[in-house]
Amino acid sequence: MTRSSSSGWTAAALALGLVALLPGCGAGLGGPASSRAAREGVIRFTFAPDPIWDYMNDEGIVEDFEDETGISVETSATWDEFGLFAGGHADIISSASFEVPGLEEQTEQDTVIIGRYNSERSRILVREDETATTLEDLKGKKLGVFTTVSGTLVWSALVEQMHGLDLAEDFDVVVADIQNLSSLLARGEIDACICYPDLSANELREGSVRALYDGRSSAEIFADLDAPGHDGPMGNVFVARADWVEDHPDEVDAFLDLWERGLTEWRSHRDEIIARYPQHFAVEKPEDVAFMTEYVSQHDWVVQDVRFDQAWADDESAIFDLMRETGVIEDDVADPRFLPTEGAPR
Repeated sequence: MTRSSSSGWTAAALALGLVALLPGCGAGLGGPASSRAAREGVIRFTFAPDPIWDYMNDEGIVEDFEDETGISVETSATWDEFGLFAGGHADIISSASFEVPGLEEQTEQDTVIIGRYNSERSRILVREDETATTLEDLKGKKLGVFTTVSGTLVWSALVEQMHGLDLAEDFDVVVADIQNLSSLLARGEIDACICYPDLSANELREGSVRALYDGRSSAEIFADLDAPGHDGPMGNVFVARADWVEDHPDEVDAFLDLWERGLTEWRSHRDEIIARYPQHFAVEKPEDVAFMTEYVSQHDWVVQDVRFDQAWADDESAIFDLMRETGVIEDDVADPRFLPTEGAPR
């Protein structure tokens, strides 16, 4: 893939007339960034704060894993996952699947998607008294976003597909801090937002805002329109350097096993994890914790399995077909590479 500053990927983000940022979206760990080179028996894993990982650490699951496998996990807590990856200080990070071409462009690293974690969960929120039923009814109004990439890319493609509208041209796009969008909406400073439900718990609970499209996320709408039965596109996948994956198959396999355990713990202890780590769900008051617990029980964005097969990878790649067809990215932006391991010999 071309890694020039004028690539179709960068142009797609800049088409919104904004500065494109490529934040890591994911989970969190602890400890300083490793500056050591990749080596056998070590996984250098960089993530941003995450409740499942915290739970596995606090319950001794990670420590038991290291003792049983002889593989150690060196972790780095940072929101700048891309930066550490570019500097060669991480073997595995998280990224939205649809941001991986941008990751490769920014870091100049060939990558492989080795696992999945959660679906793109953003919704379109409006004030409760808004009469609009779709974004088409809000043409020309102020739409709050938290970034020019991430879920904004997916919604750009979906809005074109559903309504024939250009997000950059047909709306007054306003960039604001991700944690303030729903409160800005409730106060009437914007007319709609691309918002995460876990960062809008207070307003959703109070009923000052509501979600369009029957509360469906971008991933759910994409599945309905383009990939029936699919659980993506993914807001977080596990991405590794291609050369590291080739040279460290045992570490890759062990890493996926560890996260399979993490997803099992989430399914078994989801309510406990939310109550134990409310900061990861942007809630604090007991009533907001209770609201988020109930909300996640109905709209869980964490996938069932970290491993995937080729059929799933093909469906996930369909988001790139849609983004090319709708002009969100240019035709020469390549799909990311996937490593299907579900059902593969172990």
